Amino acid sequence: MKRINLLPQEERVKASRERGLIWAILILVAVVVVLGLVYVKYQTDVNARQDELNAIQADIAEEQAKIAELSPYAALQSQRTAMTETAKAIYQSSVPFSILLQELSLVIPENVRLQSLQANVPPTMLPGSAAEDGAAAPAGTADITLSGLTEEHRDVAEFMTRLGLIPQLTDIILTNSTEQTAGATTEGGAPSESFVQFTITTRLRPYTTQPPTTQLQEVAP
Repeated sequence: MKRINLLPQEERVKASRERGLIWAILILVAVVVVLGLVYVKYQTDVNARQDELNAIQADIAEEQAKIAELSPYAALQSQRTAMTETAKAIYQSSVPFSILLQELSLVIPENVRLQSLQANVPPTMLPGSAAEDGAAAPAGTADITLSGLTEEHRDVAEFMTRLGLIPQLTDIILTNSTEQTAGATTEGGAPSESFVQFTITTRLRPYTTQPPTTQLQEVAP
């Protein structure tokens, strides 16, 4: 059968408006619910990220506290490293007289006899020296003086040549070489024995860099 709407025209329009309003309200409620769910989801994510951030900040604070506790040890390690480097530099810039004497014993000729050996370290080669960098030693100064006896002048020349083979020495100078006699003379008036007395001066080769000072600043506890 065909349905017949017996409602007046005004009632039908009113009913249609009410249905439209109901649908609008339902749609609005659905949108609000969806927005609420989205808000809850994002709020949950924000809270989770905030918890992670708080945990990371707590870890950072804990590590910073550990670093603060270990900072005195870091200062001591820095001081120890500085002392080690200074000691190494001083050792490398030291004057190895034991090695120098050993090398001297290897180059001295068999018929040369040393009577005295005087050695001094120049001020410019001392650790923490106040001398200006690159300052040359005064003219005529000698760091090592060798005095001895031999048979002939050529033995002195050979000794000086051999001294030039020692890398720590420079400016080898013969300051005295005199032939002398010893003992009684023979019947013909000739001396029974003659020898050459000599004096040689030399200098220590300067360092390429100034030796470091041994003084270090104390680290506050």
